[in-house]
Amino acid sequence: MTDVLRGTDFVARLPERAGRAREDAIIEAVKAGHLAPICWVPVHSEHGGRRATFFVSADALRIGDPQDSVRINATARTTQQIADLLECAMPTTRICDLVWEQASVRIKPCIGAPDPTMASTARMLEHHRRVEERIAGRTGLIENVGKHWVLTNRLAGSRDRAANYGWYDQGAAHRHGAHALWQPLGLAHDLDHVDYSQVVRLVRRRCLIDDAERDLFEVLTDPALARLASSEGPLRVLRQPGVPEGA
Repeated sequence: MTDVLRGTDFVARLPERAGRAREDAIIEAVKAGHLAPICWVPVHSEHGGRRATFFVSADALRIGDPQDSVRINATARTTQQIADLLECAMPTTRICDLVWEQASVRIKPCIGAPDPTMASTARMLEHHRRVEERIAGRTGLIENVGKHWVLTNRLAGSRDRAANYGWYDQGAAHRHGAHALWQPLGLAHDLDHVDYSQVVRLVRRRCLIDDAERDLFEVLTDPALARLASSEGPLRVLRQPGVPEGA
C-alpha cells in the first residue's frame, strides 16, 4: 500500500531552485503513486463526419492526497516522462482548445511577474493557491490551470526546443483560430525550461473514434482522422523531441 504523502509536505521538501534534483523528485513521486486521483474527462471532437472522444485530465497533475495536493510545475522533458509512465500523451493545441471550449469551470489565468523567482518552488505553491482561490471549490473540467507543453510539427527536426500554449482570455493579445490567449504556440524555451505557469495536463493514449477504441497516435498520424485532434493535420511529432522512450 502506498504511503500517504501530503502535497504541502512534498513541496516543502523540494529544492527551492528549479533544476534536475527537483524534476527527479517529481518523477519519483509519480513512480511511487503519490498522485492525487486523476479524473479523466471525455472531450468531444467532430470533423469530416467523424466523431472522436479524447480523455483528458480534468485538472493539472497534482501530487499529494485527495485532501492535500499541489499542482506541480515541470519541464517539457519531465512532462514527457510522466506521460510515458501514465500511458498518456502531451496534448496538441487542438486538444487544448477543446478543453477550453468544453470546460465546466473557467477561470482567468493567474499571471504573475516574469522575474528571476518565477521558476522557484515558492512561486509554484503561490500559483497553485491562486488557482485554488479562483476555482473556489468547483469541480469538473477546469481551465485555465496554467500553460501546457504541447505536440506540434514545428518541433520536427529539433532536439532542444519545447512548445508551450495556453492562458485563454478574451482580453489577450494573441489569437489561435477562434480563441484569444496570452500564450500562442511558441518555441522560445528548451525542454528543460520551467516556471510557475508550466503545469502538466495529459491526454490518455486510449481514445474513441466513432465509438471504436483507437490509439491517439494512430489518429494523429492518419490523414483522414488527424484533424479531430490536431489543428495542423497529420502529426510527425508524437512525443517531446530529445526525450527517448524509457528515459
